[in-house]
Amino acid sequence: MFSNNKIINHFKNLRLIEKLFIQGIIVTFALIIIQLLLDGAKSSFMSYMPPIGLVFMETINYGIQPLIIGVLNIIIIHTLYKLKGWQVGFWLNGIFLLLTFTTINLLIQTVWGLQFADVAVIDIILLSLPFGCIARFSNGGWSKPID
Repeated sequence: MFSNNKIINHFKNLRLIEKLFIQGIIVTFALIIIQLLLDGAKSSFMSYMPPIGLVFMETINYGIQPLIIGVLNIIIIHTLYKLKGWQVGFWLNGIFLLLTFTTINLLIQTVWGLQFADVAVIDIILLSLPFGCIARFSNGGWSKPID
C-alpha cells in the first residue's frame, strides 16, 4: 500500500490551516488523555502520605507532563513543517502548552460550571485549531528553520 515516506510527504504538502488543525487535534488529545490519567490517579497520590503524594503529583504534573507534551509537539512540527533543529527546550514548549490548556479549561469549567468530560469535548470540537496555532507558535515562531 503506502510507505511511510508517501504518508509523511502527503502531510508535508497540506495547506497551513490543515497542518495546524492536525497538530491541534493531536496535542489536544494528548493533553486530555494525560489530564484524565492524572485525575484518576489523584486519590492514589493523595492517600500516600499526603504531603509527599502532593509533591509527587505536582512533579509529574509540572515536570514530566510538559516534557512529554513538548517532545510530542516538536516531533509533530518536524514532521509537518520540514523544520530541523530544536528551537525551544522540550520543557518550556510543553509548560507553555500545558498552562494555556489548563487556564482555558479552568475558565470554561468555572464560568459555565461544566465537568472536565464536557470541557474535553469543547476542546476537541472548538479549540483544536487555536491549540494548533498555539502549539506551532510555542516552538519559537512561524517560520524559523534551523539548519
